[in-house]
Amino acid sequence: MHKRIKLDCGITVDIDRAPDKCPICNQAQLPANIFAKLTGDIENRKTKLELVMECMNLSCARFYISRYSKTHGTYNHNFKFDHSITNVFNAPNIGQEIVNTSESFEKIFTQASEAESKQLDELAGIGYRKALEYLIKDYCISIKPDKEEDIKSNQLSRVINNYVTDENLKNCANRAVWLGNDETHYVRKWENHDLKDLKILIQLTCTWIQSSILTKKYMDEMSRD
Repeated sequence: MHKRIKLDCGITVDIDRAPDKCPICNQAQLPANIFAKLTGDIENRKTKLELVMECMNLSCARFYISRYSKTHGTYNHNFKFDHSITNVFNAPNIGQEIVNTSESFEKIFTQASEAESKQLDELAGIGYRKALEYLIKDYCISIKPDKEEDIKSNQLSRVINNYVTDENLKNCANRAVWLGNDETHYVRKWENHDLKDLKILIQLTCTWIQSSILTKKYMDEMSRD
């Protein structure tokens, strides 16, 4: 639903919608608009609209900025929602089994997430791909310590196919590599999949690794012998 906003300069603009969740607490809600400002001349098609918003979740109640772009091809006063930004970064929750397996993965994945939160999506994709390599190789080294040098020096896809035996883990990890490679190469092979899909596949990879580690732990601890 379109909403009309009157700026301090006297100009009235229309936005297509308000943000539907707070980028700080991630709670779905309709925020309060505190202040609105244009980044340039209203007649310029490249002019942006920035709204200072207040989260209506009482346990959060923080301020953030929502950015809007002018609708394409017209010199009008209509703006379309782009994204919301904040100086607050919520670090991703990574399972302890994964952290114990690869501290480097935790560090790199967290940095990639922070880059993405700042709209640096081109850099974030490269970071996620690097984090994936550390996770897979550190995991394979943990189960095949005698093959450490081979695992470190080999291509990631070969490491997965040579040392990962669980089919669910192998399938998810391989697909994560495919999308991760797209983030680093000039030509994309998987045009219908993006950063969101890469993150889901990395999460699935983490889930299967965590499951494997916990399964082994309890099988070893609760042997019938």
